[in-house]
Amino acid sequence: MRVVIFGATGRTGRHLVAQAAARGWTVFVAGRDEARLNELQGIAGVAVADLSNVGSVASAVKALVPEAIVSTIGGAGPDALLIDEIGNNAITDAAVSCGVPRVLQVSSLACGDSRAYASERIIAAIGPVLDAKTRAEDHLRHSALDWTIVRPGGLTEGEPTGQGALYDDPRVHGRIARADLATLLLDAVATPATVGRVLSAVDRTTLPAEPADVAEFDLAARA
Repeated sequence: MRVVIFGATGRTGRHLVAQAAARGWTVFVAGRDEARLNELQGIAGVAVADLSNVGSVASAVKALVPEAIVSTIGGAGPDALLIDEIGNNAITDAAVSCGVPRVLQVSSLACGDSRAYASERIIAAIGPVLDAKTRAEDHLRHSALDWTIVRPGGLTEGEPTGQGALYDDPRVHGRIARADLATLLLDAVATPATVGRVLSAVDRTTLPAEPADVAEFDLAARA
């Protein structure tokens, strides 16, 4: 797999880069902060792209000729809405214009149809960011790409548990270690059965008891 990872310098992105390289994939990282991207040289090729400018993103993507793009970009503070919506939309549009068919976008629980099952506390805390992520989801979903959207639960640090799982169900809640999420993202981007699906990602040990009929999306069975 020849893959470009946006958001590679983030806490989840670094796991993605390391794990993709360990699988023998050809990895490229792209984004705005050249100094931080260069920290990943040696295991990944580097391309600088202004995520607020679709032309800049398209130039980087075209030069790298990837088979797939994974976007795990996200922001906090005043740049959050710009990154979560405009940045992801630029990546989607660049993939379309450059003929890269496969895009996986990392979103969040409480976006889209999962918002109905989110706590009022989460909505009050980051409602505008969730709205921006939802609009980016919609933009990708209405493209002609082979897209997958993954909505992780609360992200934790530390060692992977090996208990990360995907669910084709907006009611899912829970937490997941960033390292486990990275594994699921790479498995998902390489599994054609995830195309056109919006999947939740949590550690199966953190699922609440209810609803009792939640079933895992079994990547191995669908590979």
